[in-house]
Amino acid sequence: MNRNNVRIMLVNAVNPHVEVESRYPNLGLGYLVASVRAHFPDAGVGFKIADRNIRATALDFKPHLVGISAVSQNFTRAARLSEWFSERGIPVIFGGIHITNMPETLPRSAVAACLGEAERTFPELTGLFLRGALTPARLKEIRGICFWDGDTLVKTSPRPLISDMDSIPFPARDLLRTRPHTYMFTSRGCPYRCKFCSSSRFWDKLRFFSAGYVVEEIEYLAKHHRAEMISFFDDLFVSDIARLREIIRLLGKRNLLGKLKFTCSCRANVVSKELAALLSEMGVVSVGLGLESGDEETLRYLKGESIHVADNHRAINLLKDASIAVNGSFVIGSPRETREQVMKTYDFIKSSRLDLFDVYLLTPYPGTPVWKYAKERGLVSDEMPDWSVLDVNAYRALGKTVILSEVLSKKDILKLYNKFRALRLRRNFSKILAHPMRRDIPRMALKLLKERFHGLIR
Repeated sequence: MNRNNVRIMLVNAVNPHVEVESRYPNLGLGYLVASVRAHFPDAGVGFKIADRNIRATALDFKPHLVGISAVSQNFTRAARLSEWFSERGIPVIFGGIHITNMPETLPRSAVAACLGEAERTFPELTGLFLRGALTPARLKEIRGICFWDGDTLVKTSPRPLISDMDSIPFPARDLLRTRPHTYMFTSRGCPYRCKFCSSSRFWDKLRFFSAGYVVEEIEYLAKHHRAEMISFFDDLFVSDIARLREIIRLLGKRNLLGKLKFTCSCRANVVSKELAALLSEMGVVSVGLGLESGDEETLRYLKGESIHVADNHRAINLLKDASIAVNGSFVIGSPRETREQVMKTYDFIKSSRLDLFDVYLLTPYPGTPVWKYAKERGLVSDEMPDWSVLDVNAYRALGKTVILSEVLSKKDILKLYNKFRALRLRRNFSKILAHPMRRDIPRMALKLLKERFHGLIR
């Protein structure tokens, strides 16, 4: 193998037939490519990022090294891909949120796994590969990984989080599908710890890209990819109000204010009249709120003591008064949640000013208190035969959904879930044509039709 002709394939192990999983490319893999390029500027490494037709793409690209990233619900799919590559003598390195939370699930077919953020770790592993040194003795020298040494799972010392976020290069968007509505990250982590959230545990600590870095990337997307709308996929984009003001100032300085539209997610108890005005000034046209419940007790169980149902009402109204569309997400099926409490959420949605909403069944994800609870009840295990039972979009396979309720039967929970889904269809259909993101409707609708068709013929 000629070092100057090395090919690395990075795989996002999603279900390509599911609209929400294939809606956007995986920026995390783009960051890894950019980091390897920066680390080995003269190595001449070729890259391919793929999330569909994996085997056919691999046969055409002929990679020398493969990286696979997967969330828990797709880990069974990822493990099968690992075996396929291993059978062809291609070393596989895992990464992502699932393997970080559950390193013991690393397939024996894989050489190693990056635990946590990998912009420093993956280039080091790539360096070992380029030197032909992906051996247990050399792997032990790299921080923040795990690997099998015989029958022993070795976890090396943790790698410190990247403190200078601006040192991370922009993701390699030349390898990614970038549409007029695209997305980016401006921070990692969240100051809150919702009981069901695995993302905040993965990032562990809240860190920010600087305002200058953020605006530089926004300008890059506008100039080089003709971006018209950018969604910030941060857990909590507005965590630092001073940074938000500086982003707005710099957008104005670069004559970008009013040229692009933005969307972001927020937490209801941090929404204020001032924040709503700042978001509107910046050009934020839609905000997603994780409202979770219209019942006080259930809301405390899911999100802690710092938030109340009144905060949910107030946040919606403040944002709507600032002419910002508001989308809400809700979770039903908590262990002690009664039917009456679930219906409080239903009534909350009907009486609110929400534009769009979605509903999910409480799903146990590794690394969260909900996972620990489900594991203690014997509902999940570290050796799940089929990880797809953790699909948060339960409508795709209601029969195998993990139900956590102690007070309602599975039949009752699913009946309530379908009731919410019917309300969602009626409400969202009546609101969507006036929504700022309506330009995405045709493409999303076509993908959803394909998803349903695939489900029928599978």
